[in-house]
Amino acid sequence: MKPLERYWFGEVALARPYLLLRLVLALLAFDLWLNLLPDAAKYGAGAFNVAHFPWFDDFVPSSGFYLGVLAFTGVLALSQALYRPHRIALTFVAVGYTLAWSCSLLDSVPYHYLLSLYLICFIFFPMLSARAAFSRSDVAPLGAAWAYVLLCVSTAIMYFYVAAWSASQGEPYWLPMACCAGYLIASMQDRLALPGFRLALPVLLLAPITFHLSTPQQGWFPAYMLGIALIVFAPTAAIHSAGRLLTRPSRGLNEERIDGLDERASVVFYLSLLGLVTAPMLSMFVDLPGVKTGCTLTAIAMLFVMGRQLYLTPRFRPVWRVLSLFGACLALWLTVSASDARFDYYHQGALQAESRGDEEAAETYREKAAQYAP
Repeated sequence: MKPLERYWFGEVALARPYLLLRLVLALLAFDLWLNLLPDAAKYGAGAFNVAHFPWFDDFVPSSGFYLGVLAFTGVLALSQALYRPHRIALTFVAVGYTLAWSCSLLDSVPYHYLLSLYLICFIFFPMLSARAAFSRSDVAPLGAAWAYVLLCVSTAIMYFYVAAWSASQGEPYWLPMACCAGYLIASMQDRLALPGFRLALPVLLLAPITFHLSTPQQGWFPAYMLGIALIVFAPTAAIHSAGRLLTRPSRGLNEERIDGLDERASVVFYLSLLGLVTAPMLSMFVDLPGVKTGCTLTAIAMLFVMGRQLYLTPRFRPVWRVLSLFGACLALWLTVSASDARFDYYHQGALQAESRGDEEAAETYREKAAQYAP
């Protein structure tokens, strides 16, 4: 292979794309529910909107629409983190998340652009089971993962622009430049046996850790980037051992194929359908507009993802997919109930209604806010 081809299509430890995808998807779900959901009351106010892209300017997203998109994207993302991901589901997550931030300039958090790029990369990641990524205890399985390399290069480009901006402002820029170089080099560590190269990576890991802990940043951006850095820069043996420990329960799941449309196939079929119907019902306890619709659309998307697996080629896999959906819906309910998200939403809604002179709507929002006051 030529050097450029070897860089993009060379082997990487499969533990890295496996863990990286699931970490970002899990963080994304709770980020949506805890940080974006409380601000949804601002959407649709005054029937006026300015979007990130001009073709969205005529579309005025209501708060119910925005909450539905957040619920749909978060539940689907977390379900893919809990069980084997599917490219169609990851495409839905990327589209839903990009729609959420791009439909209005009310969301102007810079790192949301970067997360959309990451989600697009995830669509082309190897769709690995825990057994495939951590089947052996002594040797880390290797395989080509060009989308993982693309994610590392995209991250390096982001740090390069940060360094360029810092230099233009007369500020120190060596730290983001070290992060840029580190990501370009770290993607090759699993196929290079140079001792000096491997010794340099822990030192380079200090660059993103120091940068994100010492620089003021918005939202959960430091959590995303520190988690990604630990997975990308960690030694092969360490990341494989950690992955085997974390995936011990999922490696024991029964995914055997059921030959023929026998009684067990019918049981799998009806259990899966029952789970798809009941999982979105948990959203009724969330008590926020649009959430029930978003969770119902997630169940429909999951049905589309399972496709032929549900009956024509029966396996136990649909049961685990439905259970992951149920777990994600349950996580949404528990997260909203345990936080101040509902109170913040209804409190902001009351303030927005008062500013418009709509006292009737403001009183309704205030009653709801009092119901969920901390």
